[in-house]
Amino acid sequence: MWLSGLYGNPKDRLGVDEFRKLFLELYPDLCLYASRFVNDVEAAKDIVQEVFATFWTENGKLQNKLLVKPYLFKSVKHKALNYIKRESRKSGLDELFDSLDRELASSENESIESLLSFANLKQDLEQAIGELPEQRQHIFRMSRFEQLKHKEIAAKLDISPKTVETQIYRTLKFLRKKLKHHLE
Repeated sequence: MWLSGLYGNPKDRLGVDEFRKLFLELYPDLCLYASRFVNDVEAAKDIVQEVFATFWTENGKLQNKLLVKPYLFKSVKHKALNYIKRESRKSGLDELFDSLDRELASSENESIESLLSFANLKQDLEQAIGELPEQRQHIFRMSRFEQLKHKEIAAKLDISPKTVETQIYRTLKFLRKKLKHHLE
């Protein structure tokens, strides 16, 4: 069992072999645990892998190695709840873009009407984004068009991730109002 190598100095980092044993032993249980929250096996696997990646880089910080298993389960729970929170915030605007992307991607649905609808939406979206304050525009474009994560945007702009989250929330709220006729 992987715990046998952990009874030494509590500040020692896990070695590669110990980490591998830990991963192989707990990965299936953690995936099952995460999937209970997110109801998506692939998302659950991603969550568990993120937790293990973070744990690998920071495992020297854990003072009591006997708490590794509870720590990992707690971390998975928090990541899963954050995932649910992010997914629940997915706006009608995001869903509209997703459906338009799917529609335009399938060649059989490439009607002139859907192309015009998309062109009108794109024009209205660009106009609405142009009405935003400059920093909010920049943050939104980095998030939605460059697909950057909040932490990446925050690092590039030297602001806090919470500021990025707030600005994106306010932008989506504004855009929902401005583009509500497209959402109906």
